[in-house]
Amino acid sequence: MSAFTNFLSRRSRLVPAVFAALSVAVAAPAAASASTSWFGSSLNHTPANAGVTCADFGVGNPGDLCTHVASDFPGTSGRVKSPISGTITALKLEPQGPMTFTAEVVDVRHLSGDLQSGQARATARSRRISLPGPTQDQMDNGIYPIDTVSVHLKVKKGQEIALNTASNTAEYCSDGTPGQLLFDPILTPRTGFHTNAGVDDCLMLVQAVAKR
Repeated sequence: MSAFTNFLSRRSRLVPAVFAALSVAVAAPAAASASTSWFGSSLNHTPANAGVTCADFGVGNPGDLCTHVASDFPGTSGRVKSPISGTITALKLEPQGPMTFTAEVVDVRHLSGDLQSGQARATARSRRISLPGPTQDQMDNGIYPIDTVSVHLKVKKGQEIALNTASNTAEYCSDGTPGQLLFDPILTPRTGFHTNAGVDDCLMLVQAVAKR
């Protein structure tokens, strides 16, 4: 075999290897850019005095659903807005009792300084989800497990998480806790901004896990 033939043979083996290396190099930044974050509750409170109905807060009639939008997470209790744009892949809730709900991604504007009034619109809604809450034995021992449910909700940076339910048991209620804006009727995706009808004066214990 001539020297020229040997050169061509080596080159034919080299070119695929070079392209393979370049493919890895191109793919690496894409993989590195993927990240997971969260917003909503940091889940560092145990649920307490939860489960008051929307009607008990003067919103709607007994048994009616209303939309709960967390208006504040002070200190280390959480963060209101999504820090990234991407997809919410899971919700983590710490309920004190059984609850049924749908989750929504919402935009909030014109929130008052006292967190008592504002406007919101929904951009996405989950399927209907039911949680059994802790067992009697767990409650007797002060154990309130965190439930994780899979969802697929598009979210933009700065948006917030909300729940449609008649009774939110995933919350911590105490004097001085921040409120949740309540909307009746419930917010429906792609129907514009609405003004809240009342306030739930409890800290929402719901965390959204989002992936970029």
